[in-house]
Amino acid sequence: MLGVLAVLLGCARIDGLKMDLTDSNFRKALEGKNAFVFFQAPWCGHCRKLQPEWDQMAKVFADTPNVIIGQVDCTGSGQSFCGENGVQGYPTLKLWKDGRMQDYNGGRDFNSMKREVERKLEPRPACSLESKDACKAEDLAILEESEKMSKAERAAKIKEVQQEIQDAKHQAAEMEKKAKKLAESLDLIKAGGQTVEKVEQLLNNADWRAHCEGRTCLVAFLPHIFDDGAAGRNEKLKVLDQVLKDTKKDGKSVGFLWSQGGDQFELEEALGLQFGFPAVIAVNFGKGRFGVHRGTFDKDSVSQFLTSLARGGTPLAPWPATAAVKAEPWDGKDGVPPEEDL
Repeated sequence: MLGVLAVLLGCARIDGLKMDLTDSNFRKALEGKNAFVFFQAPWCGHCRKLQPEWDQMAKVFADTPNVIIGQVDCTGSGQSFCGENGVQGYPTLKLWKDGRMQDYNGGRDFNSMKREVERKLEPRPACSLESKDACKAEDLAILEESEKMSKAERAAKIKEVQQEIQDAKHQAAEMEKKAKKLAESLDLIKAGGQTVEKVEQLLNNADWRAHCEGRTCLVAFLPHIFDDGAAGRNEKLKVLDQVLKDTKKDGKSVGFLWSQGGDQFELEEALGLQFGFPAVIAVNFGKGRFGVHRGTFDKDSVSQFLTSLARGGTPLAPWPATAAVKAEPWDGKDGVPPEEDL
């Protein structure tokens, strides 16, 4: 519709100012067009000298829709664009023909630059009454229909098309909102099919296989529920959950388990965890080795333990051939001590 309106207006002319190209707009601006681009820096004396010639170029080719006369500030909003195109000094001039860039090494005067654009970029005039040969078939039909209209009919048609443009912009905005909402829904649908990994309780040997096979596994032995209560245990599980999320964010594959201190007594003895709880170990069954965390029980310290382990900075020992015994799952509540016989 914008093209229709331009034809109806008698192919309205732009003011001849050069197009300012930036990192954010240059790809779209050059799409399907040829271009002559002036790379400059505001402090450059040679650039300032060239500027009047360049402004004249922009005015002369203002009505050639297939050619852009562009200008880039390499010290400001066009730094990346300049870097991508190998600009190392100022001023630098480059041509784009059919999407391919080439250096311009000709004269820096208006006539030399104009000849180069006409020779290499094949500028075409805009569709107009004076240049019907430049019109596409559908544009020519609109132009000739407009030519036959009275002044009042043309004004009414212009108003009609302007309204259609506004309606189309509104519809596009609504479609953009709908697309954004659909994209959010798509993310949720994908998320619904993902497995949410969490820190599980070590209850038997099957848990070793399910969570630790083929990767390093971190196991936290937490204080007995009678010693810590539900609140204390949940705080420690929260620490483990934070470490798990950080490892996933970093792309590491680490299994996580926890056990109540005393539930796996023989294993705890074999691992040398007599110093008390909470205690943290990391084991790799494929290598048959394990290491013990000697720091405090908080997110940063446990994360550093895993990092040190991966870098070979933690002493390792052979994994003891001690199986996990069956344990009772925690119900999430404070423990109730058994009644003593009198």
